[in-house]
Amino acid sequence: MRYNGGFQIGSCKIPQNLDKWTSEYHARGARLCGVQRLLCIMDQGSAVSTYEPVQPHWVYQTHVDGQDLWVAFSQYDSDKLNQGLERVTEAQEEVVATDRAHYDVLLKERIRRAAYWEEEPTAVLRGTWFYKGAKDHHYIPYPESISERLELAYREAMLQNQWRKTVEFPTGEVVILQSPKLATQWPSVTSVDEWASTDHNCSVKRGIENTGAEIPGGEPETVDHLVFMVHGIGPSCDIRFRTIISCVNDFRHATQGLVETHCRTALAEGQIGRVEFLPVDWHSPLHGDATGVDKVIQCITLPSVERLRNFANESLLDLFFYSSPTYCQVILDTVATELNRLHGLFCSRHPNFQGQVSLVGHSLGSLILFDLLTNQVVGSGHPNTPVDLGRGAGAILAPSPQSRGLRATVSGVESDGHQHSTKYNRMRLISSSVDNDSFDLGVGQVSIRYPQLSFNPYMLFALGSPIGMFLTVRGLRHIEPHYSLPTCKGFYNIYHPLDPVAYRIEPLIQSNTYMPPVLIPHITAKRTHPYFGHSVERLTTDLKHKMTYVLLYAWQYLIRPPSSSRQSIQGSSASQQQESSKLLPQSERTNCISTGRLNRGRRIDYVLQQTTMESINEYLFAIQSHLCYWESEDTALLLLREIYDESGIVFENLPS
Repeated sequence: MRYNGGFQIGSCKIPQNLDKWTSEYHARGARLCGVQRLLCIMDQGSAVSTYEPVQPHWVYQTHVDGQDLWVAFSQYDSDKLNQGLERVTEAQEEVVATDRAHYDVLLKERIRRAAYWEEEPTAVLRGTWFYKGAKDHHYIPYPESISERLELAYREAMLQNQWRKTVEFPTGEVVILQSPKLATQWPSVTSVDEWASTDHNCSVKRGIENTGAEIPGGEPETVDHLVFMVHGIGPSCDIRFRTIISCVNDFRHATQGLVETHCRTALAEGQIGRVEFLPVDWHSPLHGDATGVDKVIQCITLPSVERLRNFANESLLDLFFYSSPTYCQVILDTVATELNRLHGLFCSRHPNFQGQVSLVGHSLGSLILFDLLTNQVVGSGHPNTPVDLGRGAGAILAPSPQSRGLRATVSGVESDGHQHSTKYNRMRLISSSVDNDSFDLGVGQVSIRYPQLSFNPYMLFALGSPIGMFLTVRGLRHIEPHYSLPTCKGFYNIYHPLDPVAYRIEPLIQSNTYMPPVLIPHITAKRTHPYFGHSVERLTTDLKHKMTYVLLYAWQYLIRPPSSSRQSIQGSSASQQQESSKLLPQSERTNCISTGRLNRGRRIDYVLQQTTMESINEYLFAIQSHLCYWESEDTALLLLREIYDESGIVFENLPS
C-alpha cells in the first residue's frame, strides 16, 4: 500500500529513501541505548553510595515430615547469637540459650542441643546468602565460607560498577551476580546431554529478608507458671504418632497463642508473662538397655501378626508393667527423678522464677502422678530420697520377687511371719472410706517405696484418666469429702465423652447425688452436646415408652375403676418427674453440690464437647478421642484459666 512519501505495510511506514531512513533509525537507537546505559550507570552509582554490609541472621536445621529444613531464629535470639559470637575465642566456647531457654547453641561448634530432653544436636549457621532450586520449597543457606566469598564479590561489583561477576565453587558450580538484586547459580555440566537433564539455575538471595522466610516473634521471657506433662502408654502420644516432646512443644505454642488472644489487656499492661510446659518421658528408660525387658519380651513374642504384637509390646504392656511391683517401682522412680531433675534445671536457668508448679498427666501418666501425690509426706525434710510410707511389714501386701520365689509372689502368703500382716492389710484394702491416715494403704501399689518430690505441686490435671477405675479395682468404694492430696491443693479430671479410657471421680465422693460433669465451652464454634450421640436412641426409647404408657392407660381405664387409674397415673407421673429431674440444666443441679476438699470444694469432672461428626459413629472416633487432648484448644484454655485464677488476670472474648 502506497502513501505520500513511501510504502505502508500494516502499521509500519517505510520511506522511499530507505537508506536515509535506516541511518536515522540506527542513530535514534544508538541515542536510546546510550540513555539506557547512562540510567544503568546512574542506578549502579547510586547503589555504590548506599552500599551496606549484609545483615546476618542465624538459622538452625530441623527435621520435619522426613525433610531437613532450615528455620530462622527469632530476631531476639539472632541478636543474642551475634553478640555471643564476638566473645568466642579459640580457647573458649560460648553457649547461648535460645528458644525460651529450651535449646543451647554452641557457637564455636555451630550446633544446637536441647537443654531439658534428649534430642539429636542439629547444625546452626550464620545465614547471609541463600539459594533455592526448582524442586526446593524453601531457601537454603550457603555455608558461611561460601557466603563470605559471595559477599566479597558483591562488594567489589558494587564499588566498581561492574556486574556479571562470577564466583566459582570447588564443586564447579558458578554464581553469577547479574545486578544488585539479581543473582543465579548455574550447575557444573560437562556435556550437552547433562545440561539438558539438569535444572539450569537456582535463585540466589542476599539477606534473609529477601527470602520470604518467617521470622518468629519473641515471646515474654517472664515465666509465671511451670507445668510438667507426663505421657501415657507407648512411645507415641497422639494420632499422628508424635513423641511427647513434639506434642508438648505444640501445646506450649497453642497456649501462648490463646494468651495473646484472650489476655490482650493483661499483655499490654505487662501483667502476664507465659506458662512453661516441659515434657516428662518415662517410656524410654523403661524400655531401654538399663532394664533389658524389651530383649526378653522379644524372645518370647510369637512371629505371627508382627505389627499387632509390636504395638502390644510397645504400648499395652506398659499397663502390665505398672501393675508389676518391680517395674512399677522403676516407673515411679523414673518419673519422680525426672520431675526433680527438670525442676532443679529450670530453676537454675530461670533464677528469678517465683511462680507455682503444676502437673498434667495423660492416661496412665495421670495415674502415676496421682499415686505419687497421694503418697507424699508433708515436711519430710528429705524430698529427694524415697520414703516407705508403710507401717513396718504391714505396708507390703505382696512379697518382693527379688526375695521370694514365683510361688510366694503368686500366693502372697508364706509361712514367714508376715501372713497376719498381709491378711490385715488386704482387709484394710477393701474399705468403704478413705481417710488421710490410710489413704496410701488403700490406693497405693504393692511393695512400692514412693519417692518424694522436691516441690509441692499447685494443681494436678488428669487428661483422659483411668484413675477412677483403678481406685475401684484396688478396692476403693468411697473418698471422704474431707480428703485432699497432701501436697497438692487442686485436682481436675478432664475427659472427652467418647474416651474409652476415661472415668469419672466425683461419683466416688458423692455417690448418692447425680452430678453431671461440667461442660467445657468450645472456643471457635458451637458444638453438639456430649450426649448428642444418644439422641436418636433416646428418642426411639421415649416414643416406645409413651406408646406403651398410652396403651397401658387405655387398658387400665377399661378394666379398672377410675380411682385405681388415677393412682396409677399419679404414680407414673411421679416417676416421670423423678426421671425428668435428671435432665435439668446443669446450673440448676450444681448450685448446691459439694465435691469435698480434693479440689478445694470446686468441681472435679470436666467434659469436652464432641463434634457432630464424632456423634455420628462413636466407635469410629473412640481411639482418636483418647488422643485429642494434646491438640485441644478447649483443654489448653481451661488449664490457663485455672492456673491464672488466683492471679486476677481477666480473660477476654471467652466462649459462652
